[in-house]
Amino acid sequence: WYQRRVREAVVSTQSTGSLGKGLAKLTFDDTYQKQRARRMAQKPSHIGEGLARGGKSLLMGFYHGVTGVVMRPVEGAAQEGVEGFFKGVGKGLVGAVTRPLGGINDMITYTIDGIHHHTQIDEKILVLRHPRYIQPDKILRPYHTTQSEGKYLLSQVTRHTHWPDLYYHHSLLTTKSTFILTDQRCIMSEYDDVMNSWKVEWSHVYQDVESLPCVLSSGTGITFTAYMDPNAGFSKFFKNRRKKSRIVTLPNETETQMMADKIIVRLQKTNKKRFNIDENNSCWDKCCRCL
Repeated sequence: WYQRRVREAVVSTQSTGSLGKGLAKLTFDDTYQKQRARRMAQKPSHIGEGLARGGKSLLMGFYHGVTGVVMRPVEGAAQEGVEGFFKGVGKGLVGAVTRPLGGINDMITYTIDGIHHHTQIDEKILVLRHPRYIQPDKILRPYHTTQSEGKYLLSQVTRHTHWPDLYYHHSLLTTKSTFILTDQRCIMSEYDDVMNSWKVEWSHVYQDVESLPCVLSSGTGITFTAYMDPNAGFSKFFKNRRKKSRIVTLPNETETQMMADKIIVRLQKTNKKRFNIDENNSCWDKCCRCL
């Protein structure tokens, strides 16, 4: 009886999914529609994750619905002038209704999906090792545990952001936190027990890093200053980009020095003028094949 009820609920999620897609189209916001499609494609693995993601969708639906009434006209005026302003007013008013309704619909969908996956009795698969990391040159090399672990962590951390980054280096800070370097940015991530997934605490593209990293006096950490992303959080409301000092505490002195060297290499490769690199004397990126 219970399994039959769950199957009936799963069938109902198909209709709520179609309804949510229709409400997303009514917002006339292509970016929102794409982001929602990506979120909904990732099903919750258990009931706790379903409830957490559902609650977040509900809150974000009301938040964007209210703020859109103000932000859409401002953005429209900045792009298209007076005509864009009135278009923004229309989009904001429509979004004030459709986005909260979409949030409620997504909450129901996430919750039912979480219950469904939680009740499934699947055979547990024991993973002996992470998938092999294939470097950009596509040459097959002997299996490397650290690289494979780093590539796996990067895929888990960026699955919600969809960054097209390539893995470069990483260090496990604790059992639930890791610091990852890619070809484009540095990422601090932590494991969320509620969502049962890795999340990005903060990140900076290398172009935003102001200076080379310095090793702390303790020898087990690095610090550097970087500009905040102008499109993230409340930074968009500031005329001048804000700076943020970052401190990364690493397990030991060896990993600290290696991490500092790796960051320096990426910074020099990204911004040769700022960090005075001689291209004739430098390796392509001093990747793991060379070091």
